[in-house]
Amino acid sequence: MARVVVTGAAGFVGGAIAHALRGRGDEVVALDVARGPGVHAADVSRPGDWEKELVGVDLVVHAAAVGMGGVGELPRIRGGRPAGRARVPAARMRQVLLGGTATVLDAAARGGARRLVHLSCVSVLGPDIADGVDETAPVGLTGDARADTLAAAEQAVSAATASGLPATILRLGDAYGPRAGRWTVWPVLLLRAGRFVLLDGGAGWLNPVHIDDVVAAVLAAAGTDRARGETLHVTGPSPCTVAEFAGYYSRMLELPAPRSVPARMYGALDDATLAVGRMRGRVESRRGGRSEPGDALAASAGGGQGRANGDAGQAGAVGPSVGSTALGVVRGLGARLAAGVDPRTRMDLGPLTVADVTRTGRCSGDRITALTGWRPGVELADGMGRTEAWLRERGLLGVREPSRRG
Repeated sequence: MARVVVTGAAGFVGGAIAHALRGRGDEVVALDVARGPGVHAADVSRPGDWEKELVGVDLVVHAAAVGMGGVGELPRIRGGRPAGRARVPAARMRQVLLGGTATVLDAAARGGARRLVHLSCVSVLGPDIADGVDETAPVGLTGDARADTLAAAEQAVSAATASGLPATILRLGDAYGPRAGRWTVWPVLLLRAGRFVLLDGGAGWLNPVHIDDVVAAVLAAAGTDRARGETLHVTGPSPCTVAEFAGYYSRMLELPAPRSVPARMYGALDDATLAVGRMRGRVESRRGGRSEPGDALAASAGGGQGRANGDAGQAGAVGPSVGSTALGVVRGLGARLAAGVDPRTRMDLGPLTVADVTRTGRCSGDRITALTGWRPGVELADGMGRTEAWLRERGLLGVREPSRRG
């Protein structure tokens, strides 16, 4: 029986891993900021008493994360109404994804942990990838806060490995299944609200991997010395386009396929929405927390924009990440917001970014099979069948049925 520490154990992936480890008889110490059955409250982004749990431990599975679009990050989604902010601030992501990883690595090294498996994501590769890209592809800045922070965390793990920590990095594909937020609950709720859209016809590639395969891959990588010091892709057996993936959920809901919008237009809208939100926040802070719809309109249209930015010399600049295309959209968006109309009530991808759904190629998962013997066993159709049963049991498809799977 091994003693294992799992961080992020109240989440989708961490919870499934902790459950599987207990099922095979291991002693599991489950850590998470969120309390839950069998979960110890601990913020691993900060040093604390939790670090003593890593002393002499056989395995650490570091799955703690934010900004992944988990169920805990879901706002209320209703047709005709914009959702609350879905995305976690970049500073918070850096604190947890990078700072938390550094803290866990330090505690594992000082405590003499025998193995560590760090969970990352294929999104670190960015959207513009060659078909069949493998782990040798260089990782650079993508411009996406989540992906770039995950990449920085990978570098921290690699540095710790070079210093002697026996660690493995697993880059997960697009993990879906029961309890999945980003690739299951979010799309379903947005489809029900009539807001999920396909970008450029949904031609971007996904690498769906069922949660059962994710768990099996983690156990396989942790169980062999051949995976030490490696970065490995964990993908399912059935890569598909976004349109094909979303089609499963549409059919479950008995809805037509989502409409398509140009990726460039949606990206500009996304940037513009964030820009208007920033400007509205600045005006609220100057008014002591109050804002009027016209404030954001005036700022976005350029009238009084210097005042909204707090710098008269910045008139005409809506934010460091907003280009000329988004500038035109932000002005139109300001007018709509002033009129009480939010475009996000008609098209919304929740936590998904343009990069997530416009990948130009598929990721290869051959190396993990070569080193560990693990290969994905849940075909997409089968995995979606299991997912549908769970969604129906929870009433998320509009019909509540008792589970037949126990």
